[in-house]
Amino acid sequence: MAEQCDRTGRSSGAGGRAPRAEGWRARAERAHGGLVPDPSRTLTASEIGGYTFCPQAWYLQRCRVPVTATAEARRWSGSGMHRQIGRQTDLVRAADALRTVLLLTIGALLAVLVALVLKGFR
Repeated sequence: MAEQCDRTGRSSGAGGRAPRAEGWRARAERAHGGLVPDPSRTLTASEIGGYTFCPQAWYLQRCRVPVTATAEARRWSGSGMHRQIGRQTDLVRAADALRTVLLLTIGALLAVLVALVLKGFR
């Protein structure tokens, strides 16, 4: 479960965990100096989507905090895992569609068989 943070970057201690002594914002400020977000009041749809997905990443991006090589490697690894999960999901959906087609075919064949049996008894 992801750590819940308030606007100051302090953990809310969600999930029964004790809050961290310092939040992500404090750690970023210690590593990169003072964080000053882009003063523009205009947000793009992409930025709103980024905020919806991860407010922490959105804020750090607005502050132009550089992405470390380790973070970039983790991002690529996570993207690869998401692609793999997407492929598996596509396979499950295809199997479900095939199952539906097979069930409809079996139902139609049973209906034809019942019709032939009933016609043969007359």
